[in-house]
Amino acid sequence: MANITVRTFRDLLRKKAFKAIGLTIAVLVALSMVAFFAYVPSPTEQRTEAIGQTKVVMKVGTLEFTEADLARLIENQTQGNPPSEYGQLLQMRYQTARQVGQELALTLELEKRGFQASRAEIEQAREQFIQSQIDAIRAQLLPEGKGTDNDLDKALRERGASLRQLREQIGAQLPEVALRAQVVSQKFLQSLREKYNPTDEQLRLMFENIFPARIFVSNEKHKEKAQARAREAYEQLKAGKPFAEVVKAYSDDPEPIKKNGGQITGSGYYEILDMLSEQFSPEFANQVMALKATEYTEPIEDKNKSGFYIYTIAKREQDVPKDFNERKDQYREAFINSRISREQMRVMNEAQKNFKPEFADPILAQYDKIVNMGFAEVPERYRVFREVDQALTPIVNSSDPNVRLAQWLQILTLNQLRQLAKDKQIKDEKQAQEYTNRLMEAMNRFFNEGGESLDLRLLRAEMLIEQKKSAEAVKDLEIAAGLVYQPMQFGYLIGISELYEKAGRKDLAQQTKQRANALQKALEEQQKAQQEAQARMLEEIRKQQEAEEKKRQQGQAQPQQGSQPAAQQGGQAPPPGSQPAAQQGGQPAQQGR
Repeated sequence: MANITVRTFRDLLRKKAFKAIGLTIAVLVALSMVAFFAYVPSPTEQRTEAIGQTKVVMKVGTLEFTEADLARLIENQTQGNPPSEYGQLLQMRYQTARQVGQELALTLELEKRGFQASRAEIEQAREQFIQSQIDAIRAQLLPEGKGTDNDLDKALRERGASLRQLREQIGAQLPEVALRAQVVSQKFLQSLREKYNPTDEQLRLMFENIFPARIFVSNEKHKEKAQARAREAYEQLKAGKPFAEVVKAYSDDPEPIKKNGGQITGSGYYEILDMLSEQFSPEFANQVMALKATEYTEPIEDKNKSGFYIYTIAKREQDVPKDFNERKDQYREAFINSRISREQMRVMNEAQKNFKPEFADPILAQYDKIVNMGFAEVPERYRVFREVDQALTPIVNSSDPNVRLAQWLQILTLNQLRQLAKDKQIKDEKQAQEYTNRLMEAMNRFFNEGGESLDLRLLRAEMLIEQKKSAEAVKDLEIAAGLVYQPMQFGYLIGISELYEKAGRKDLAQQTKQRANALQKALEEQQKAQQEAQARMLEEIRKQQEAEEKKRQQGQAQPQQGSQPAAQQGGQAPPPGSQPAAQQGGQPAQQGR
């Protein structure tokens, strides 16, 4: 257990990609007020009220996100039951604040692009949110989910509340900036849906694979002569020399590309279009995608000015599904969603550049340093953790209301420093011992001042066992065992059992192992029940889809039973294998892109 590492932070790194616009807003708007009439302010909210609600946690340009906003959002996300472990709470605070920062950056970026939220629109969004939550509560409290506002008010009064109080509390759930962001995002998404209205030909391009080929002349290799060399290669092509030969003579691409005639990895039409648009311009990308087999572009320099490129299309492959016409609407929706998703990501990236979120909360600022350190080498990690330790020390010794979080983070930091100091790249035993002493002091202070943490109990117990203080370690292990009650925590009991063994208490180790086995069995039973419930749900969906498909087929068959094919009305059907009249005398012209 001593190896509490930066695994928590690495897990965060895997989640850093932004997946969709409006994530935080969606969480806010989806809040349920069903438990309104039983609501009691949580310790987190009480603490926040005590320290003042205006403390700024996150700044983005002119926008600010306060401690009150953050606490309220966490309360709503966890339905009034925030994590009890300081490490989990700190991680949730970080993730939530960071996500809000992305939302605020996006809001400013969209406003810069002309998407504004008026006061009337913000109030309308607030009213819609209030009404949606009232309707949800109406569905919960009234018979069959129906009734007037008077009926709902009566039901609420029976529970010690009222409709007026309900409206006021719901209205207070969304910060002004959240409503503003919601309105702006909705306007942006609506503009994108209006922008992308694909033709049938554009939809068919979803099923085309493109294999571009290129000639690349490097600026780094040829300096000021690169453009002239690219122009010389272009003249060779105009003179009729095969593209592959010009590639071999002029291109600075890696050898595998040159051996393949300049052809690069193929992909879907729109994937290649996006790649070229990012490297050059949308106009040039469209020019490349419209090339015929024997055509090529003039030399053009990329945005990064790495060199000059000449492009051609080596091969096209299109495999349009047989059900294209029947499912055209579904393919159109998929096309629109894919383009919207890419546009969202592009705008979000611009927002992060133009309006970079900054943590105003000093604890989250240090946590952010550790998260962004990633998988740095030992010396760099050692440097960052030392900086974090120095920054946290004055906070730990202050009256900051989040001092327990600062203590927890410093303990983790000191544990990392004592391990890194022993690494062969650092190898400072004196420093390692100093960090070990400070770590023990920090944990003692943490527990003496009322802090509690399952991970830290196990860490201190292991360190006490190493120091031959088994009796003290057993006390920590007994407390730690008492903190484990959920089936998914059975792994902790296994670790506690192992430490009991090291402390010489085989009797307690055996008891703890039996508890671990019982919790593991309970977890397996829970998982089995969940899998069975999921299988039943999937089976119901399958049956419903089969019924809908059968109904659809019956609907298609009915018109055919009431009428004959046009070719058989008043004449013979065309012989098998013959072409329709419109195609006799030549092949239809290929539609342009």
